[in-house]
Amino acid sequence: MYQDVWVKGRRIIKGERDCEGRYAAIRHELRRLGFPGKNGDRSFTVLDIGAASGYFSFRLAEEFNARVTMIESSPAIVKWWKKNDNPNVALIRRAVTARELLEMAKRERYDVVLALSVLHHFPDFERAVLAMFRLGRVVFIEPPAQEEAEGGYQGHRATAILQLLVNRPHRVLTHTPNLRGLGKRPLMVFGADAGHGRGAKPPDNAPTP
Repeated sequence: MYQDVWVKGRRIIKGERDCEGRYAAIRHELRRLGFPGKNGDRSFTVLDIGAASGYFSFRLAEEFNARVTMIESSPAIVKWWKKNDNPNVALIRRAVTARELLEMAKRERYDVVLALSVLHHFPDFERAVLAMFRLGRVVFIEPPAQEEAEGGYQGHRATAILQLLVNRPHRVLTHTPNLRGLGKRPLMVFGADAGHGRGAKPPDNAPTP
């Protein structure tokens, strides 16, 4: 199992990647930015691109009362979606292209976009990045580690992806190992006050931190 499996408030399967550490970093950042919690009178929207088993989606829906849309092509996601039975989580069960994400961005806007360890799967990753920033006000991206250029999955894209991202105002929240022992992947956040005090303002429905 690549990712931890979360069902109704608890982890039932331990995955190969560090999910708890990454979730803790995302949760801390959302709270720092003033996103309302579960008991607040407001919620916010999340788009989880490449949701895997839905670990991050289900936890955000539970803890923050967020309204989450997952995009995932794996058939297994249907099982975990049904087991969680959370009305705040919607599922788009198919792979999407960068072009489709750009088309989506013409119609939709989310408070938060998650793109964790998925960007290197897009052949046209430049347009995928553009779409992610059009789709989200605050964007969390976990790109490949630089060392993955030496033999990671789709590693030939690693350097170009990192160069594309580091030129934007951002903060690195944490690093976690990939599965091939090739460095550690950075978890980057863009938007709000990410990156040396520059960037977009907090989401419209978030109170001032």
